[in-house]
Amino acid sequence: MLITNEFLSAVLPPNGSYCVVGLKDDGSPRQKFVGSIEEVNALSQKLVDEQYNAYFALASFTDPKEGRTSKNAKEFKSFFIDIDCGVGKPYADQVEGMTALKAFIKEAKLPKPMVVNSGRGVHAYWVLEEPMAREEWKPLAEGLKLLCEKHKLEADPSVTADTARILRVPGTFNYKDTTNPLKVEVIIQGGPIPNDVFKNLFKLEDDVFAGMVGKPFVPRQMDAMTLALMGNNISRFKTILIKSAEGTGCPQILNIYENQGTIEEPLWRGGLSIAQACVDRDKAIHAISNKHPSYSASETDRKANETKGPYTCATFKKLNPSLCQGCPHTFTSPIQLGKEFNEATEEDNEVIEPAKELGEAPVQYTIPKYPFPFVRGAAGGIYTKVKTEDGEESVEMIYPYDFYVVKRMKDPDQGEVLLMRLHLPQDGVQEFIIPLSAVLAKDRFRDTIASHGLAVLGKKQELLMAYITRWVEELQASSKAEVARRQFGWLPDDSAFILGDREITAEEIKYSPPTAATLPLVPWFKEKGDFHIWKDVVNAYGRPDMEAKAFALFMGFGNVLLRFTNLEGYMLSLKSQGSGSGKTTILHAVSSIFGHPKDTLMQVKDTYNQKMQRIGTFQHIPILLDEMTNMPPEQKSNLAYDITQGRAKNRMKSQENAERVNITRWATGMITTSNRSLRDDLLAIKAFPEGELMRIMELHIFNDANDDPVWARTHFSRLYNNYGHAIYPFMQYVVGHLPEVIEFLGKIQTKIEAEADIKSHERYWSAMAAIAITGGIISKKLGLHDIDHRSVQTYVIKHIRDSRLQNKMMMAESSDFLGGFLQRKYHETLVINGKKDGRTGLETGPIREPRGALTARYEPDTKLLYVVAKEYRAECAKVQLNFDESLAVHLKSGAYHGIKRKRMTAGTIINTDVNAPALVFDTTKLGFFREEKLIHVEGDEPNDINPLEEA
Repeated sequence: MLITNEFLSAVLPPNGSYCVVGLKDDGSPRQKFVGSIEEVNALSQKLVDEQYNAYFALASFTDPKEGRTSKNAKEFKSFFIDIDCGVGKPYADQVEGMTALKAFIKEAKLPKPMVVNSGRGVHAYWVLEEPMAREEWKPLAEGLKLLCEKHKLEADPSVTADTARILRVPGTFNYKDTTNPLKVEVIIQGGPIPNDVFKNLFKLEDDVFAGMVGKPFVPRQMDAMTLALMGNNISRFKTILIKSAEGTGCPQILNIYENQGTIEEPLWRGGLSIAQACVDRDKAIHAISNKHPSYSASETDRKANETKGPYTCATFKKLNPSLCQGCPHTFTSPIQLGKEFNEATEEDNEVIEPAKELGEAPVQYTIPKYPFPFVRGAAGGIYTKVKTEDGEESVEMIYPYDFYVVKRMKDPDQGEVLLMRLHLPQDGVQEFIIPLSAVLAKDRFRDTIASHGLAVLGKKQELLMAYITRWVEELQASSKAEVARRQFGWLPDDSAFILGDREITAEEIKYSPPTAATLPLVPWFKEKGDFHIWKDVVNAYGRPDMEAKAFALFMGFGNVLLRFTNLEGYMLSLKSQGSGSGKTTILHAVSSIFGHPKDTLMQVKDTYNQKMQRIGTFQHIPILLDEMTNMPPEQKSNLAYDITQGRAKNRMKSQENAERVNITRWATGMITTSNRSLRDDLLAIKAFPEGELMRIMELHIFNDANDDPVWARTHFSRLYNNYGHAIYPFMQYVVGHLPEVIEFLGKIQTKIEAEADIKSHERYWSAMAAIAITGGIISKKLGLHDIDHRSVQTYVIKHIRDSRLQNKMMMAESSDFLGGFLQRKYHETLVINGKKDGRTGLETGPIREPRGALTARYEPDTKLLYVVAKEYRAECAKVQLNFDESLAVHLKSGAYHGIKRKRMTAGTIINTDVNAPALVFDTTKLGFFREEKLIHVEGDEPNDINPLEEA
């Protein structure tokens, strides 16, 4: 059979504190909490040596100071029943009890339990493989109780679902009859049961309990506020007794205490119900019982546990009416005589907030001591100490949940502000900022706190304002206001890097106060999961043909180095045809260097001003914009320019005719994804978008033909539970070795410029390549990934060379613009001789007439071409081409004669006297011009008849 240690290890959870109880009819009860199962065994044997009945609690407990209570019970590792046997019991002896137990197991189809001979009765345990939390265990235990009732097993119903239950320890003795102690021992061994199997066995199915008279146990649910208030009010039986003895308490309680030997059982139970609900319960229940001739410590404990709450005054009056006559009290139960406010201790102020998501760790908060005269309840909430009419000290609740000032801060925009922290039972912990000016204005204060979920009015609002003001006074006396940061990224002196609410220095990572603007963004920059899993995920970009994706990942690290180049921004565009190439996943990977893979990404639907605001706030953290395919080309062009300007736009003050001081600066890039070429979009709206094209680098992201979609989805999905770790060691190294890093960056850029033959106007490309490769090299040396930079560097150098050729091929020269203009205006061209007929003296008729508008006039006899200046200028503006620059090459060649007024319709039936300003060209000096193709009208198709020279 099992020895005691093995038994206890089987039925008790492995974590928490354990409770051992010793009961003896002629001695005071003993209860002690211990930290290990071995100590439970040792203490039990010590009790046996002193002829105590040794009991152990079936639960483990969270906090020994809270006592053996249902609320304090933490976990269970077994379900159990107690079958009483003997005279006056449900079963005559243990044989009859065991027979009933076996029948029950068979009928209910339950697995074999572990069975203990308790000396006179039988205890049955169904041992679990894994511990089970109290909240999960309780309803299943109620199901076991109902199952016993259904199958007519008369197990003690007060035991089965009691979360504070104690039972006898096997290996000890039952000293109920001290002259004949009976051994408590395991008589049947039963193996552990998988938790899921047991859940299915005891699930409260409707058909299992159909036809039963009773209903399944459904505990009354109290709202969180009521629970908080209850936790802050305790009752002490000693206080009730003292008041009763002094004549200001309850005669019923005094009667029960003073007449223990003769008190009737119902009244005694009433006294137990009051004692059971008090914090000194373990002493109180015996203090009103141990003078009875039939007193039994174990029976007293059992009877007290069976009470269902403190008796009311009405119940006591029904049991003994005479003692309630003339009672001056107006409360509903004597329990209220012992009521005390339960002020929080240092231990109570250590609060653990459960993890919000799988993989996240619980967060521990230390709630500071509230400033006098305000106090915190043990279960939370804000109270203030007041004096009652009779001069006694009391407390008044202001707000039922924890709400306090974390620190004072200097906000660059709002002046002095307070960082507040609010703990709500369902919504968890939230932090927000209140300007100090709002605390002093009643309406502003009400609106500000209401926006964060605090609802207080009238006197309580005034008390809450006074409470926060006291906080400010205390903090002003004890500490200096911290400077809040309105931007993330490098500090002005490059001594640290701000990320969320953390300041990363070479030596440490410390708290950095956020501003009202940055506080909502702080949760994005938190770690989650395992760094090594993250590293394994991004290492996939080190495979062959993944150089473009690896370059984008490197850019995530290298972006923080842009500040140390001569540039202030760039745009890296990741393009592919259709979906499935992994473009968005790359953005998620870059974001996961800093924090949450998705939350930092911007969308096209975000307003332009919002995008600019984000750039300014992030300052040196890369801006990630997903799927800009449908963004208007003009806005793409603006983004390419604006992000490279390095500052926010200047604005006027709202209340005066003065310019605001613009201190928002940045040095960061934007990494975007699209299904369409950004270069194509820019060329569609501009003939010569060289300024933008030099600010962007566009990488084609190809689908990996060797990737199994299931593998890729499974592999990269791990990113969303493992992120935010890599930036801290990377930035600590960069901050601590900044001069060496800047020097190394310069060497890398020089090497790239030499190998890619970089021209001066291509400085954006060389800087982008340099910061990415430098970031990739440093992060690999720090063990943050295993991707070799050499193939990536070779790739980007080739890409720069290819981009240079593509831009040159796709971007027309300014000298080509006139030819393209004439080609587009082919059907708007009039061909007619300019001189009159020598024989008749009349103007000659048109050789070719325009269709619709008249934009150009060509005179074959003079070889002069006239172009309406207004139309040509509008076309230049349309494609953002400088008018004079487009004509400079023709002026130099002598083809362009300037602007003169010309009667464009001369010689036609619409011969008007209107002279329009026109550009005059000598076509003999226009290399592209072919007169025969212009005046040849056969077919009349623009593709066949073209004034431009064929390629």
